[in-house]
Amino acid sequence: MSVITYQCPNCGGPLGFNADLQSWKCEFCLSDFDEDAVRALKEEQEEHRSENAAEEERAEFESNARSYSCPSCGAEIVTDDTTAATFCYYCHNPAILPGNLSGTYRPSKVIPFTFERAAATEAFIKWCKKKPLLSKDFTSSSQLELLSGVYIPFWLYDCDIRGKMSASARNIRTWTSGDKRYTETKYYDVVRAGTAKFRGIPADGSKKTDDRLMETLEPYDYSQMRDFSMSYLSGYLAEKYDVGENEVYDRIKERIQNYSRRLLEDTITGYSSVSVNNCLADIYQSRATYVLLPTWMFTYNYKGKTYVFAMNGQTGKIAGSLPLSKARMALWFMGVSAVAFIILFVVGGIFI
Repeated sequence: MSVITYQCPNCGGPLGFNADLQSWKCEFCLSDFDEDAVRALKEEQEEHRSENAAEEERAEFESNARSYSCPSCGAEIVTDDTTAATFCYYCHNPAILPGNLSGTYRPSKVIPFTFERAAATEAFIKWCKKKPLLSKDFTSSSQLELLSGVYIPFWLYDCDIRGKMSASARNIRTWTSGDKRYTETKYYDVVRAGTAKFRGIPADGSKKTDDRLMETLEPYDYSQMRDFSMSYLSGYLAEKYDVGENEVYDRIKERIQNYSRRLLEDTITGYSSVSVNNCLADIYQSRATYVLLPTWMFTYNYKGKTYVFAMNGQTGKIAGSLPLSKARMALWFMGVSAVAFIILFVVGGIFI
């Protein structure tokens, strides 16, 4: 069962005790903590406790922990409060926690997975084969078992904006008359303004996922969006949001600002050069929709560093980082050096 009394200092995920390593491990970022680190974490927490510490702990557990009885084997499973779909640890029967998908936590829409696990695994292996310096054990069967299909919570924003841009532009003309060359430079103050409607600007609503990584997996095809049904979650993991629509609004504003700047810049043509002085995008109307989007995730800890592979579960777009094998790098360098030496020797021999 999940241990939720302590949270990972790196990502905020729950720490679980690893019996083999005799340490505490975060299942989300794969960080490991020894007994001293956990004791220090406990002491830090105790410094901020009130006199009613025991009751507060019990209240925290009751508010954060969620339990369900597996319909297959009857086991009582405890998980954290952001998990919406999971597996029974004993019989691997898929289970959905409807309490985490009700009320304000009930998504409006969902995009179903279009890539099964086998296809995701094949795509991952093919991606790795293009990386000759990758560690061999990265695609081992034991590692690939960690590949998981996860429905990530997202906020999709529809925004109506008024945009305005001011810029300085110039046109440069040169010509020659007789033995003299002339240059004429004309300067312009340029102003552009307009309105635009943006639809479905996404921002993930999970603290556990990397925002930039999720943006790299875009775009999703919203035409395949379905009305939410819990049946889509069966057999996959799913999270409910722990970052609300108001909390992601600044990220949405930043993206809207960038999009608006590009749209307005594209209307400024016919000049030799343009320098933007100011650009503002006023969002005068917005609406957020809570949805679940499919992602295949693989988190891998290699020599103390965490690497993440992610694949858009609908389109197959891939993003992530991979560990480089120093041994393979050395062999590759020696191979390249040997080939270069042979080429130089042959070419040099021709001219001897």
